[in-house]
Amino acid sequence: MNQAIQFIDRVEFDEQPQLLTFYAQVSGLMVECIVNTQSLLISDMTAAKQHFESLRFDYEELAEQLIEDEEYNSAGQIEINALT
Repeated sequence: MNQAIQFIDRVEFDEQPQLLTFYAQVSGLMVECIVNTQSLLISDMTAAKQHFESLRFDYEELAEQLIEDEEYNSAGQIEINALT
């Protein structure tokens, strides 16, 4: 694990665009890691958190690799495909 990347205990869910967001600190800077959950039919924050917690380490591992590869989108976010 890269010590310059730390994941914090903060998860948000925006119901309208169906985006789950979790956060990483990269060398002191906050980076949003976003997951489009439309294909998962998640409808509320409780379901989003349950989904994220069940796959937390997989999402964090994917985000870490994308951060290391500097695969940021134009808004400076890391986009991750939803896991099932």
